Amino acid sequence: MRTAPTPPAPATAPPLLRGAGPRVRWPLRWPAISPRLALAAGLVAGFAAIPLFYIALRAAAADPEVWRRLLQARIGYLLGNTLGLAVAVTSGALALGVSMAWLTERTDLPGRGVFRWLLALPLAIPAYIGGIVHLALLRPRGGVIPQLLAELAGRPVAAPSPLGFWGAAFILTLFSYPYVYLLSGAAFRSLHASLEESARTLGRSPWRTLWEVTLPALRPGLTAGALLVALDVLAEYGTVALLRYETFSSAIFVQLAGRYDRSAAAVLSGVLVALAVAILWAELRAQGRARFTQMESGWRPAPPLALGRWRAAGFAVAAAAVFASLLVPVAVLLAWSVAAVTDPAMLAAVVRTGSQGFGGFVWNSLWSSGLAALLAVTLSLPVGLLAARAPGRLARFISRTCQVGYAIPGVVIALSLVLLVNRFLPFLYATPLVVVVAYVLRYMPQATRASESALSQLAPSLEEAARTLGRTALQTLLQVTLPLILPGLLAGGALVFLTSLKELPATLLLRPAGFDTLAVRVWIWAEDGFYMQAAPAALLLVLLSVAPLAFLLRREQGRR
Repeated sequence: MRTAPTPPAPATAPPLLRGAGPRVRWPLRWPAISPRLALAAGLVAGFAAIPLFYIALRAAAADPEVWRRLLQARIGYLLGNTLGLAVAVTSGALALGVSMAWLTERTDLPGRGVFRWLLALPLAIPAYIGGIVHLALLRPRGGVIPQLLAELAGRPVAAPSPLGFWGAAFILTLFSYPYVYLLSGAAFRSLHASLEESARTLGRSPWRTLWEVTLPALRPGLTAGALLVALDVLAEYGTVALLRYETFSSAIFVQLAGRYDRSAAAVLSGVLVALAVAILWAELRAQGRARFTQMESGWRPAPPLALGRWRAAGFAVAAAAVFASLLVPVAVLLAWSVAAVTDPAMLAAVVRTGSQGFGGFVWNSLWSSGLAALLAVTLSLPVGLLAARAPGRLARFISRTCQVGYAIPGVVIALSLVLLVNRFLPFLYATPLVVVVAYVLRYMPQATRASESALSQLAPSLEEAARTLGRTALQTLLQVTLPLILPGLLAGGALVFLTSLKELPATLLLRPAGFDTLAVRVWIWAEDGFYMQAAPAALLLVLLSVAPLAFLLRREQGRR
């Protein structure tokens, strides 16, 4: 059987974040859709869409007076704050991420092999932990840097405040740019050298070539990164609450946890979900039907550009990004942790806080995130099988429905589960399983993309051969398909585990009494101003997040 040649990976997202990869299109006739497979995938899609539809129904059914009050006093203000922050952070992340990717992938930057790793590692640090560190360093009263400047100058010296819009934009940009960096870095690596060479031959300068040829070819990766950053900003609660900047997520949290006004929370959640869906729709429209394909014949990577006299400046910029987003948070957390461990009274407070103690926080984080990763990957399998083996409108609809979690912030998922569990599933109320369900709903899109990518690269002829040898569909799945796609499934599970470890608002709202995770305990201590007590838990959370991130980065490097 003859097959079409496989082109190199297009300039889109790497498997780490988007589950993308070279899609092998086999000139086979796809079998008819299995009713059982379609039913299973449809049930998964229905499960994934529950929060979206339930919040929409609750918001539509809210008292008109609630809508009137919120429209007059809150929605416009929150909409301006949220959109302004999303635009600022997305723009900053694009500028920083693309420039770092260009330096490490397309230039002779000194130490670029090391920088490739260091610039990706801030993805393991939750933004609210970075916010805690920078707040302690820069807060107007009592901050380490303002005090040091005052001592040196002999008088109070004004320092940049981390509070408010600009502080939140700065912190979120620092810990969001790795999304864009990883995606655009993969796109730079996949570009054919002849694209830029042709532009230079036609008289374009290096700068015009970058803007007129290279960046347009990177558009799929850039829009994917911008989408991830924008949706992350919409979902962010811990950082904006810590830095006293009000957005939809923080306002919804206050309505639920402070005022217990579920009607107002449902209305605000409905508006926030509509905003997220609008951003998703805009991304789809921006991508349109464009396809970015490079021919395999004669493909070669573009040679690195010589920075010349700009090498020192490029190194300084990359080092500054690593310093602010990685070295400063890790160094401060390490110093605080050493101080906490060497102080007997503080160590006792860290170890014995809560009904379960520090070991309980670690165990709760590990088992809940691990179970969420296992469930997300398992649920993604029928969706991936349907999309890869029976492509069509039904498969596309189910696949996109299963990825709706990108558009639903954790605080909105928590609200929907609170309302649903109280009414329909009371046996789940006040159990940790509700927290696990929230993780699965929020992060199942990551597992779904990984499963679809792995299955799309698996030749159907292998499964057909197993069926010809007398294997049933289930035996073929267990003995042939799953072993071959296991690396892709592990990558999706690792990403779900990584993001579930860092999830804060859904855990805060849904956790039963006595069930604290590392993220929750860090937040409680930091909110009370006990930064040193929070440091050991925060540092351990970062270290636990590094393990799956390192696995994903090594796997991606192995695919180069």
